[in-house]
Amino acid sequence: MRVVLRIVLIAIVVAVLGVLMGSWLAVQGAPLVSKGATVSADDIRRTKSLLLRNDPRRGTAGEARTVALSQQDATLLAQYATSRWRRASARVTLHDGTAEVQASIELPSNPLGAWLNLDATLAEAAGVPRIQRLWVGRVPVPAFLAEPLLEWALARVGSDAPVRMAREMVERTAFTPESITVVYRWRADATGRVRDMLIAPDEFTRLEAYHVRLSTVLAALPSGRSVSLSELLPPMFALAAARADDGDPAVENRAAIATLALYVTARRVSTWLRQAKAWPALDKRQVTLAGRADLAKHFLVSAVVVGEADRTLSDAVGLTKELDDSRGGSGFSFVDLAADRAGTRFGELAVSAAELLRMAVGDGVTEREIMPDINGLPESMSEAQFVARFGGVGAPAYNAMMTTIEQRVAALPLLR
Repeated sequence: MRVVLRIVLIAIVVAVLGVLMGSWLAVQGAPLVSKGATVSADDIRRTKSLLLRNDPRRGTAGEARTVALSQQDATLLAQYATSRWRRASARVTLHDGTAEVQASIELPSNPLGAWLNLDATLAEAAGVPRIQRLWVGRVPVPAFLAEPLLEWALARVGSDAPVRMAREMVERTAFTPESITVVYRWRADATGRVRDMLIAPDEFTRLEAYHVRLSTVLAALPSGRSVSLSELLPPMFALAAARADDGDPAVENRAAIATLALYVTARRVSTWLRQAKAWPALDKRQVTLAGRADLAKHFLVSAVVVGEADRTLSDAVGLTKELDDSRGGSGFSFVDLAADRAGTRFGELAVSAAELLRMAVGDGVTEREIMPDINGLPESMSEAQFVARFGGVGAPAYNAMMTTIEQRVAALPLLR
């Protein structure tokens, strides 16, 4: 009996040591992929164009369609896919017949290491690519185990549905050093399935709670007048405080911001979630920041983007909008960029310092605490005027103006 117990104890010790050794080898002290270069306005435009060209609503269900991605496009999409984790980065390198995908995700503080690094080689195939090689840190994963391991990991984080859908729809994937070519067939039920993937059941319940709170707040205001964003933030963050006792403070903050962003941009959740049609109607009011409705939109949209992704993408979205405006819209505006930067900082703090920000906003907030001074910031410039005066994006005069904006945002009491 003692021999049996000794064998069992030895087996347990070996198993524990194996797990610890595997964890130590899998987690590393430095990222495999450093944070990439800033996402440019051209990157955003190209991605938007790609999505528009391949909008499934423009085709017929069952029709075979082909999409081609450059290496830069694929890397941008990979970076966005990993952006749900803070401080994550990714890159894609294309070869004949294969694609190398590398990603680094920063881990919470622990004694083993700061980074989880993934290094995979994907091979072209009939259908979705197959995993030819996979390393997790310094641990090689056999090819026959890689795909089941990936499915298990995605299921654990609730991201396995898109992979299952891709396997049903993709008929062929091909790699060359210049591009990825994917042939797929859009299914009749795909649109509804995509809607179901967008928001998990618990997230739907969360958004409904903030929608109801916003409806109550708006209904209590005197009819007909505009409302400052500073009036709406405290009650929404008060609800976040109440709900955070049983949940994640950052998640609750993001939901409060997203609800406000949807409202000020006149976007209805019911357009992609049919159940939301039963939610109470929201009084239509103009929400302002520094007396302007456009600045409230810039602030909140930037806060949402950085809360769900990262600052790089948020900055690029704001800059792209201004460049497009300079070519026939309202004109290039450093005032709008100031609101973008302030919203970006607010969104960053909503995640990284969730409880501190929530307490500060819940006590009441003024516009001067969240929106920088806009005096002296040029706006309404055509593209020619912008280039003549500031030399274009990245020129010394442009950089000097952006430094001024950053300094003004950094001086805001709430956003320090």
